[in-house]
Amino acid sequence: MQITKKGLLKITVALAIAGLGLWDGAEINAHAAFDTGAAALKGAPQGVYLGSGTASNYFTIDNSVSTASGTNSAHLVDAGSPGGSKNSAIQISKAGSKQSWGSIWSKQQSFDLNQSETASMWIYASGEGSTSVGDGMAFVLQNGGTNVYSGPGESMGVWGVQNSDFSKTNMADMAIKNSWALEFDTFPNVTIPDQPAYGIFDNNPISEWSFAGSPTSFDVNGDGNSPANQTPIKDTHIASNYPGESSTYSETKVPYAYGKNGYGPYYYYTMKHEGFLDEGPTGSSKLSDRNWHHITIQYTPPTTAGGKGSMTYTYNDKNPNTGLPQPSTDYATVPIDPAKFNLADGQSKVRWGFTGSTGDATENNYVIFDQLPGQAQTEATASLMAKIDMNHPDEYVTVGSGSKQADSIPGGTDVKLTYTFGRTDGDEDWKSVNANLNIPSGLALSSGKITYPDASYTDSNNNQVDLSKLTTNSDGTSQSLPVSLANGGLTMSGTQHATITLYGKAKDLTSDLKGTPQLEQTSYFTGINAASSAKTPAFSITPKVNVKLAVDTFGDKGRLKVNYGSKEAARVVGVAVPQNPLSVSMEDITIHPSINGVAQSPENLMDIYATEMSPSLDYFSYEIPNDKLHPGANTISFYATYGSGSDEVTSTTVNRTVTAGTVGFGHTSGNMTFKPTILTGDGQSHMIKRDNDWELDVDDSLVKGSEWQVTAKTTGMFADGDNVAVKTPLDGSLTYTDAAGKTTELNNSASELIASGTSPSDETATTTNVAQNWTADTGIRLKINDNAVEGNYEGTIDWSVVNSVSPD
Repeated sequence: MQITKKGLLKITVALAIAGLGLWDGAEINAHAAFDTGAAALKGAPQGVYLGSGTASNYFTIDNSVSTASGTNSAHLVDAGSPGGSKNSAIQISKAGSKQSWGSIWSKQQSFDLNQSETASMWIYASGEGSTSVGDGMAFVLQNGGTNVYSGPGESMGVWGVQNSDFSKTNMADMAIKNSWALEFDTFPNVTIPDQPAYGIFDNNPISEWSFAGSPTSFDVNGDGNSPANQTPIKDTHIASNYPGESSTYSETKVPYAYGKNGYGPYYYYTMKHEGFLDEGPTGSSKLSDRNWHHITIQYTPPTTAGGKGSMTYTYNDKNPNTGLPQPSTDYATVPIDPAKFNLADGQSKVRWGFTGSTGDATENNYVIFDQLPGQAQTEATASLMAKIDMNHPDEYVTVGSGSKQADSIPGGTDVKLTYTFGRTDGDEDWKSVNANLNIPSGLALSSGKITYPDASYTDSNNNQVDLSKLTTNSDGTSQSLPVSLANGGLTMSGTQHATITLYGKAKDLTSDLKGTPQLEQTSYFTGINAASSAKTPAFSITPKVNVKLAVDTFGDKGRLKVNYGSKEAARVVGVAVPQNPLSVSMEDITIHPSINGVAQSPENLMDIYATEMSPSLDYFSYEIPNDKLHPGANTISFYATYGSGSDEVTSTTVNRTVTAGTVGFGHTSGNMTFKPTILTGDGQSHMIKRDNDWELDVDDSLVKGSEWQVTAKTTGMFADGDNVAVKTPLDGSLTYTDAAGKTTELNNSASELIASGTSPSDETATTTNVAQNWTADTGIRLKINDNAVEGNYEGTIDWSVVNSVSPD
């Protein structure tokens, strides 16, 4: 079938539209809530390995705390490892363990108030069974040792606690001194004594249990110095303040109440909550809902001496299923006054850690750090690209995002996965980093390379990824590939980054036109002091295209007729059309030409691209040198191939005729004779006429506009004598008289122009009898002089026809 240019463009556009946007990315469901602490640890997000039990490179777990009784419940426990590296959690408290306390502190004072610092962690808080959940835990900065703790219950081990008889108390003296705390309060104290609603005014004496049942500081939101503006906090919450500062607490005096000491004044205290985040009522709390939640704490130092810095904490800012950032509006920023820590001159670092407690209500409290304060700040990204752009066949196009968005790729498509990870900031190097990659199950990898920050670095595997370690995960949706970096762990400093690049193809998975969904997959980059994760996008793999190639050539393009023997090459314009252009890289199509049955060297389609047909890339222009043509019709054949081996696709063969035009003599008279003549001896020369009509045909198949000429020359006429050693020349000569009457004697030294013509057509050959219009007085005649001797004479005329002028 002849394929016109108009038709090809229409097909190309239609296929390009059909190949994109066929499948929406599958939504990933969140994990179900973990009903037990053991289940929560098993399904924990990936973090940094901190140690086990009480042994840690980063923390001190101190039992010698004079303000607490019993054993410190804080310890390190093993956690699940979605990233393939060791993982551990800090356990502050345990469900079912009442009146417990826990504290864990950094070994060094490493949180620098003169520098930007970031702490990033996952937290889990939940009870088990039907028991009440409480009381919570707190992230604490403090200028002190590791043996500090304030008390049980609502204090969470850091805030001040009311004394048992509700007498006047300096709450700040009961708290951890020189500190700032961020609390995760799962048991809000909501009942604030409201005098005179209780008391002697209504003859209803207040006993000590009337004050919420136990000594405490009640949770309020509002101005701590103005109780009238305070609002009781009824929901679980996140908030912060300075535990050791009197301004954190507000005192209320009940003038006359009845308690165990009889009538008299009693006091209760409320605690002001800065940067308050409401996490919902206990029954639907976002703190104790049996799920992992992420929080990032970012400190910004003062910009002037003696000024204040700030602390921003953002809750639920990472997806627990992937470990990747997600938008969050659940955040607050509070001022931080370094003077509150009472640091010595020249000192700017404080200790950091966690405290927690239970009362009659209990819970599991876990913390998994993915970035430790005072350590490295890190990042990681992942991208998936595929060769699916027919207009740029050698380029990878971003899958799932970007300006050339593609949500689906056909089976057999070349793909590239790129993971970039590195250090962005912090006080320490990112140490001993290795990767555990999760690859979509629909990708078949063939090779991989590692690009280190130092380009001169070569590991024991020559910077190649060992694909023999690739295994299919039990869920069937992904493949796991651990990548050991730098012979056991890569350390990065400054803003160094490294890259892992994997190459392969999309598998041919389905005949369903909507394709096989490929879910987002999270990969992990874990060091001993920080961890980052990155995910590939969701996409689908559509059926592998059964590639077909249609090849054709054009009769109205190129140069299909040339003059044989000239310097001009013939040129054929053709097209190789894939069935689905989006699935075929044009540079992978090969054109196989032959000339008159003789195979020529194959040509890459892009190497012989027909520029005049731009912007379409499937046209080709093939030149045939003149010296490879024979005169007349030549058959030029083409077929195309794509792929290799068992996957090679071959088109049918198409032919195109190329004419190498010529000019030459066709039919001529068998004998050219002159009329017999009787010499009179009158001393005059005589012009002898032709005996009959001569025929001298010129066959012309030259390129239209080509000019040709016929010339003649002769050695003369000689007496006919077979046995004569020396032939006697005739005393006379052959002449040519043109239509204007000009007569020229023919000789052997120069060719005389006899006729000329111009090729009238590229389509058909023409024949011209150059003697047709000769008259009795024009054309070739014989001149005989008076001394001619009687006899029979014969001679030879050398006729020549030439292509005298070639058109541009």
